[in-house]
Amino acid sequence: MDYKKIYINLDRCPERRKNFDESWERFEATDGKDLDDHPILDRMCSYWNISKKEHLCKCACFLSHYRVLESIVGRRLNRVIVCEDDVIPMNELPPPQELGPYFCYLGGYFSRLKMTEGPLKNDFPTSKQGLNELDRSSYRMMMMVAYYLPSWRIAEQLLAWIDFKVRVRALDVLMHSYPYPINYFYPAIFVEGDFQTTIHSKSRRKHPDVNYALV
Repeated sequence: MDYKKIYINLDRCPERRKNFDESWERFEATDGKDLDDHPILDRMCSYWNISKKEHLCKCACFLSHYRVLESIVGRRLNRVIVCEDDVIPMNELPPPQELGPYFCYLGGYFSRLKMTEGPLKNDFPTSKQGLNELDRSSYRMMMMVAYYLPSWRIAEQLLAWIDFKVRVRALDVLMHSYPYPINYFYPAIFVEGDFQTTIHSKSRRKHPDVNYALV
């Protein structure tokens, strides 16, 4: 299957690399410990009560994805799967043509528009098998655990849009206002594994499943 597959991984998390075979390219994640004076620290919006460590890690996560996009553009890569290193594959990747011509989520979870109200629980959108358009007027897709870029030009478009913004938020939050079509593939191809998070001091108790529900 003609995909370029990339996973994002911190140097200090070598144990996660065993989940990826030689068909995957490792991309070195940005470490929050290296961002003490980076401009992203002032540009990134965070809640007032977030700790400095969490803010640094949040900025590092943003920069990791941003730099992956830069690499995709710089190398003119097409049909790219990007995953964080805590994913678990649950379904086979379909042929590239079935993932559509736009940015496409391959994992994550549905959330209410007002994020303080939390994830969807009993009112999930009706999804058909395969490609679905994300209805951003009704709900959000949270997390950036896995997504598909059909062309390097989509990555270039994303970067230009991000660069235009004076302030940014976590990328999954920011993507809700991305002014171009977004799809998701159902059921999800990847889910988040039960790994110790590198952002918070405690592991997540809930993880997204193949139905894009947080369980």
